[in-house]
Amino acid sequence: MKIAITALGKDLDAQVSDKPGTASHLLVIDTLSKELQCFEGPGKFRPGSGLQLVTMAINEKCDAFLAGWLSPISQRQLEARGITVVTGMTGKVAQALEKFEQKHAADSTVLPKESVGASLLSNTQALTQACRQALTQIGSMLPTIAGVVFLIGLLTAFIPQRLLSDFFFGGTLQGIFKGALVGSLFTGNPANSYIIGKELLDQGIGIGPVIALICAWVTVGIVQLPAESAALGKRFAIARNFLCFILSMVIALIMVGFM
Repeated sequence: MKIAITALGKDLDAQVSDKPGTASHLLVIDTLSKELQCFEGPGKFRPGSGLQLVTMAINEKCDAFLAGWLSPISQRQLEARGITVVTGMTGKVAQALEKFEQKHAADSTVLPKESVGASLLSNTQALTQACRQALTQIGSMLPTIAGVVFLIGLLTAFIPQRLLSDFFFGGTLQGIFKGALVGSLFTGNPANSYIIGKELLDQGIGIGPVIALICAWVTVGIVQLPAESAALGKRFAIARNFLCFILSMVIALIMVGFM
């Protein structure tokens, strides 16, 4: 089992860093061979520095990632690849490693047949926790949705309908391109895009530009491109955003044909 730990030094006597962005090194320990690998970190906090260590752990195919604190974005990146994330670690690296092994040793063994009931109980608890997190996320989205509705009300009052119509005016391809371009410049979630899309349709904007805008809104993120490049690689981030931009226009054209 390979465990990655963010640290303020090169060995097991180093202190665990408060957050990946301030770590001087990433230590990767193989619990079977006891091999220790040391990777140099940013050492000084700056935007995207924490994602560099997350990317290192992913590239090294680690099974667990230990840190004092980890951002939700980094945690999702790790958990999506099956890497166990443990935060709240303090003290020396050796102490954090020992604490992790004591707490999670049972998880690395095969459950005997008589433990099936306990496994089912654990799955039920995980499902309950997932439902609670989903409800919490929905609750946290409500203020954002309310703010979007309020903002749309202001835009409707102060931006003339003719101005919107003139911007999206043109042929089908031109309008769809403009919709995809506007959606790419910002980033948001589907719930907000539906509200914005309905308001644009009510303002007389064509279905093609609106669909292109919604698709690009949730799949293309120029604003978050630097963070995505640091986590997944510059070539991958640019290629993904470009393909999503093209596909948003393709989907809009297909929907225009259907409707």
